[in-house]
Amino acid sequence: MNSIKYRKIQRIKYFSLFILINCLLVFPAPFSIKGQGSLLPVENKYISSNTGPVLSEQDVVDAALEYSRKLKSFKTNVEIAEYRYESSGWINNPVLRIRDVSTRYISEEFDELEAGLRWSFPELGELGERKQRAAVNMWERKVQRIRYQQQLTTRIRRNYATVLMYDQQAELAHERILKENERISKIESLVDLGNRSIVYFTKAKMWHAEAKNDYTRLIQKQSLERRQLSNRSGIPENAELILAGLPEIKQDLDELIKLAVINRPEFNLVKQRINLAVKQNNYERLKRIPWPTFTEFSYHAEKYRHEDWGEFRIGIRLPIFNWNSGNIKATDLAVKKKEDESDAIRESIEEEIRLAYSAYKDILLDWKNFQAYADELIANAQTVIDQAKEHEVLMPDEVMEMELTIIETKKLLSEKRRDLAHALFDLYYVIGIEKHEQLN
Repeated sequence: MNSIKYRKIQRIKYFSLFILINCLLVFPAPFSIKGQGSLLPVENKYISSNTGPVLSEQDVVDAALEYSRKLKSFKTNVEIAEYRYESSGWINNPVLRIRDVSTRYISEEFDELEAGLRWSFPELGELGERKQRAAVNMWERKVQRIRYQQQLTTRIRRNYATVLMYDQQAELAHERILKENERISKIESLVDLGNRSIVYFTKAKMWHAEAKNDYTRLIQKQSLERRQLSNRSGIPENAELILAGLPEIKQDLDELIKLAVINRPEFNLVKQRINLAVKQNNYERLKRIPWPTFTEFSYHAEKYRHEDWGEFRIGIRLPIFNWNSGNIKATDLAVKKKEDESDAIRESIEEEIRLAYSAYKDILLDWKNFQAYADELIANAQTVIDQAKEHEVLMPDEVMEMELTIIETKKLLSEKRRDLAHALFDLYYVIGIEKHEQLN
C-alpha cells in the first residue's frame, strides 16, 4: 500500500512539474507578465468597406436577370420558336406551271403556250399536327427559359442572404477581437494582483489568437461571396445590401401544390405533348379516308389550230392496299404513354414540394424558437452585465465572458437566418415562383 501511495505522489509531482515547465516556457519571467498582453493596434470601431450603392434584394435580382447572357440566349431561342410557330400550319401556296416556252417566240413568232395553276391538298389532319409540333417545340424552349430564370433568381437570393450573414459576422468578429483585447488587459491586471493565475492569461492569449483567425477567415469568405454575387449580377462588389425581414409562407402543402400546377411550366409542356400525340393519332386514322392530293387548272393557246381551251385535273388518294393499322396502334400507345408521363411529372413535382416544404417548416420552427431564446438570453445577459459593472458582483473577466456569449449568440442568429432564407428560396423554386407576392 505504501508503494502505491508513493507512486501516486510521484505522478502528482511529475504532473505539477510538467505544468510548471510549460508555464516557464510561455512566461520566461515566472511571476511577472508585464508586456505579455501587448497587442497590435485594432480599430475601436468596425469600418465597413461596403460603401457602394445601396441595393435591395429585388434590385440585385433584377440586375442579374438583365446581366445574364445565358438567359438572353434562352430568350432568343424562345423568340425563334415563336416565329416558327406563327409560320407553321399554313396551307401550301399554289404552283404556277408554264409549258412550251421557247426563244422562237422572239426570233420567229408565237406558236403554242400552256399556263396553269397547280395546288397540292394538305392531308387530313396534317396542318393541325404540324402546328402542334411547332407548339411543343416552342414550349420546350419556354420551359428552359423559365426554369433557368427561376433557378438564377434562387441562386441570387441565396447568395444575397449569405453575403448578409458574412457582413454581420465580420462585424461581430471584429467586436470579439476588441473584447479579447480587453480581456487580456483585465486578466493581466488580475494576475498582477494575485486574483487570477497565469493559466487564465495563457487561455486569454489563445482565445485572442482564435478570434483573429476567425476574423481573417470571415473577411476572406465575405470577399469570395461578394465576388460571386458581383459576377452573377454585375453589381459592384462593395455594394451595401439591405437586411430585411424574411416573409413567412402561410399556405399549407396542398395549396402550394395547386400553385405549382399553375406556375410550373412543365405542366403546360406536357399538355402540349399530349395534344401532339392525340393529333398524330388522328392524322394516322384519317389516312384511311380517300382524299384529293392535288388539283390543277391549265389554259392552252395554239396559233395554227386557231383555238384555245382550258383543262382541269384532280388526283385522289385511294387507300386500297394499306390501311395504316400499325401506325394507328403505335400512336394509340403514344397517347397513353404521354398521359402516364404527365402523371409521373406531377408526382415528381409534388415530391419536390413535400421535401422542400418539410425542410422549410423545420428550419422555420428552429428559427422562431432560437430567436425567442436568443432575445431572452441577450436581454438577461445584458441585465447581468449592467448590474455586475454597477455593483462589481462579478470578476471583470467573467463579465466579459457574458459579453462574448452575446456575440456568439448573435453569430448563431445570423447563421440560422441564412439557413431559413435558403430554405425559403428553395421552396419558391420548386413551386415555380420568383418572389413572395406570387403566392397570392
